[in-house]
Amino acid sequence: MGMNNVLTTIRSNDTFLISTHKSPDGDALGSSIALGLALKKMGKQVTYAFEKPSSTKFSFLTELNALDNADLEQTFQVGLFLDSSDPDHLYDSKLMEKCRVRVNVDHHVSNVGYGNINFVDVHASATAEIVYDLIQQLLVEMDDEMALAIYTGIVSDTGNFKYSNVTYKTHEIAGKLYRFPNPYWEISKKLFDELSFEKVQIIGFALGKIRLIKEGKVALIHLTNEDMKQFVDDTDMEGIINYARDIIGVEVALLIKETNANVFKVSLRSNTTFDVSVVAVHFDGGGHAKAAGCTVRDVTFEQLMDRLDPLLTI
Repeated sequence: MGMNNVLTTIRSNDTFLISTHKSPDGDALGSSIALGLALKKMGKQVTYAFEKPSSTKFSFLTELNALDNADLEQTFQVGLFLDSSDPDHLYDSKLMEKCRVRVNVDHHVSNVGYGNINFVDVHASATAEIVYDLIQQLLVEMDDEMALAIYTGIVSDTGNFKYSNVTYKTHEIAGKLYRFPNPYWEISKKLFDELSFEKVQIIGFALGKIRLIKEGKVALIHLTNEDMKQFVDDTDMEGIINYARDIIGVEVALLIKETNANVFKVSLRSNTTFDVSVVAVHFDGGGHAKAAGCTVRDVTFEQLMDRLDPLLTI
């Protein structure tokens, strides 16, 4: 039902806004760009609305050069909002008012169904996987650039194909993408293996802050506001939580960053059947069963831990 409604809406309209969540990751960027390229091939007018990454990590996605948020004063027939479970997580939720039809395409289990049309497939490894299906159904011929964007989305949200969200379909799509002559191994290396000297320093500092709680079942990294002031680029902290998650015996990992006084950004990862999205949603956040996050305001660290404690029944 959702797929057909999305396809009909795309075919019958001409002006599109494509947006995604704040601080877009590989899946947000890859799925948005792949769908945007497909719509352009269909002769549609496409405007992107999301943050351009501050680092050069995704510089191979050349369509990012088409990002021009100055065009956002106009109205659109359709707004395509990708990879965001809640309008509060969007780059700018007010943009929905500029769209006659709002389409929500996502794979997060915590999605609240905020669109006029909602296509949410919680079994997809990435939103890029859903976008791949949409492009196939639209009969748009895949090209190198679109394939690279889809690959970026899938490889990012599956941890280079090692997370439990990977299915036979994930590998089937990846196999088809490899028919296009892109340097996929170089992209994976850039996304997962290349570290700046600054990031290595941050990793070393953060590792020194890990402690185990809940009888060793929960690994916690707490970075205070003073700690955060040492680091210029918050994006360099991406992936640090995985070091805590990978400790033997740990079932849940927490990275708690005090981004401002009494404002905490909480990232959660699960190694087991424990659903961390439930914890995130409790604090108006969202995500997946295995990876989720939220922001908690107007509490001290001690108060935050008191509120987290009963939710971490492991």
